[in-house]
Amino acid sequence: MRNTDRAVGAVLGSAVGDALGAPFEFGLAGVFRERFPDGIGELCGGGGWDPGEATEFNGAVWPCLGSAVWALRTTCSFEQALAAAVDLGGDTDTVAAVTGMLAGAVYGPDAFPARWTSTLHVPLPGSDGRILRAGDLRDLANALTEQGGSGAPRPGSPLR
Repeated sequence: MRNTDRAVGAVLGSAVGDALGAPFEFGLAGVFRERFPDGIGELCGGGGWDPGEATEFNGAVWPCLGSAVWALRTTCSFEQALAAAVDLGGDTDTVAAVTGMLAGAVYGPDAFPARWTSTLHVPLPGSDGRILRAGDLRDLANALTEQGGSGAPRPGSPLR
């Protein structure tokens, strides 16, 4: 898999994970499988976040990362990894976003269910209501890959 595909998988995967986990946030463990017994969930959230929603759990880096790595290591696909992450309960959007980033880098963007990416919309804070869709996130990941270590966005880059 090319590095560009890994970057697209990581950026897009984190947004999909955040949106998938948002409706289940701080619920009990097992609610995802209870709602979707076959493990095939629908993308319910939009991926947005407001500072007023912050909790002390959002700063718990190591438990979040440990949960994401566990979800990735105990499953065999992008979709299964995200379902396992959300099914842990607790801060589901954060754990699923990190899981989506890791699983996206491992499996690549072709592993993402179209029913999740087709409805994805990520409000961009501070941009007067701009919404990023899956294609915009792919472009962003490609621009990041092209930029490499130079530190400066190239002319015409979505990072400008």
